Amino acid sequence: MTAPDTNMKKQTKRHKGPLVGMAVAVGIALILLLWLLFRTAADTPETQDAPPPAVEETIGVPAEGTVSGPTDTGAPQVDDSPPEPVE
Repeated sequence: MTAPDTNMKKQTKRHKGPLVGMAVAVGIALILLLWLLFRTAADTPETQDAPPPAVEETIGVPAEGTVSGPTDTGAPQVDDSPPEPVE
C-alpha cells in the first residue's frame, strides 16, 4: 500500500532535520571512539608513570627479638630450645 499523497519536495524538507541530526550523532560517536583508541594506545605500560616508592613507617617502640621473614608479625620471638648444659 502506498501513501495517498506523495510530495517528494515536502518529504525531503520534513526529513532533512532528523537526517542531519543522525549524521552529527554518528560523527561525534566516531570522534569519541577514535579519541578513546588513541588514548588507550598511548597509555602503554612503558609510558605510564612508575608507582611512587613505598614508604616504610615505624610506629611505636620495636618489639624485642628478631623478625626473620615477611610472614612474621613482629611479635617477640620465643626461643623454646632447651638450655645448654653447663660444664
